[in-house]
Amino acid sequence: MTLKKASDLKLTDFNHVAIDGTIKKAYNSNNNVITKKETQILLNYFSGLQVSREKLDKLHKPAQKILENKDMDVEDKIELLYDIENQFTFTGQDKIPVNDIEARFMKGKKGNFMIAYNIQSAVDYDTKLICAINVTQNPTDHYELPPIAERAIHNIQKTPKYIIADTIYLNQISLSYSADKKIDGLIPNRKQSKEKIGKLNDNPYHKDHFEYDYELDAFKCPENEYMYFQAKYIEPHKDPEKPDKIKRLYNNYEACKNCKSRNKCYSGSQTHRTITEYGSEMQKAMNQKMEKQEYKDEYAKRSSVEGPFGILKEQFQIEKEVVIGMLRTEERLYLDALAYNLIRLYNITQEIENSTEDLENLCERESVINQLKLDVTIF
Repeated sequence: MTLKKASDLKLTDFNHVAIDGTIKKAYNSNNNVITKKETQILLNYFSGLQVSREKLDKLHKPAQKILENKDMDVEDKIELLYDIENQFTFTGQDKIPVNDIEARFMKGKKGNFMIAYNIQSAVDYDTKLICAINVTQNPTDHYELPPIAERAIHNIQKTPKYIIADTIYLNQISLSYSADKKIDGLIPNRKQSKEKIGKLNDNPYHKDHFEYDYELDAFKCPENEYMYFQAKYIEPHKDPEKPDKIKRLYNNYEACKNCKSRNKCYSGSQTHRTITEYGSEMQKAMNQKMEKQEYKDEYAKRSSVEGPFGILKEQFQIEKEVVIGMLRTEERLYLDALAYNLIRLYNITQEIENSTEDLENLCERESVINQLKLDVTIF
């Protein structure tokens, strides 16, 4: 309803929506976890199978708490352990949080691992309103663009012209979704992202400094020699539901062989340099599109829509919210997003009212000045 209000007030057309992700720490410490082996021991014990006292005594503290918990009957404990066992099967992780079994170990921005949820958001560029929130168990953002974009489209009741996202979303699933929805996706590759923030590798012979020529389908090396396409390989994805990886190889044996800088470019055990590039033809097309200035300018708008996450974390203190379970975490975040949107709408309307008053005052002052000029002229 906050999004509908923004549309009714003609504050935005929702033409430019940005996708972003972050992790939210779950209400579960890193140490309060149980292993698959311990889960099976407890299941055997509560199911009436013979388990030695020695095995029970060796259980870690979280498993011991389940064993000794007097507030849960045997059936509740068995149900909890079966749920934990299902999470092992579903995620492939070797430890499951006891307090919030749906949370996952995820890597934070500082490189530390914590038990958390992956929070995806879609934000409107014009108003900075949150268009959608999605809570997932996936530890990375790679394949999260379609579900959060679908929620945003449902909430704003239209398909945006642009959807922008950072490099981690650049894959066949995201590109196919954008093409099917006829959305102009803007997703730079790794080199383009590094170039934008001025963090290309300092080594002049790093891949960052090999320029790709889209017409020739070749890379130009720092010595101005071209490395041409030689072969393409398909690498099956570990997850059968994900598309296979496409790997393309580029090299130029003769140019490398006669190059005076070959010792700077590749090791002595190699006979030539090979550039490996991943991605389909759709990804190549996206890379080429993101080289154009008009799309670079559009993508530059993304930095201005990263604020909502910061506000939710710093002002709304979402990291301290005591919520357990993925669904309840999402419900709570939607309430936070609603509160954020209400405040944002109020601030926008106040800004408009203030600017209108300023304009009226300016017009009044100009009218007085013009009258004074007229009076002086007559005088």
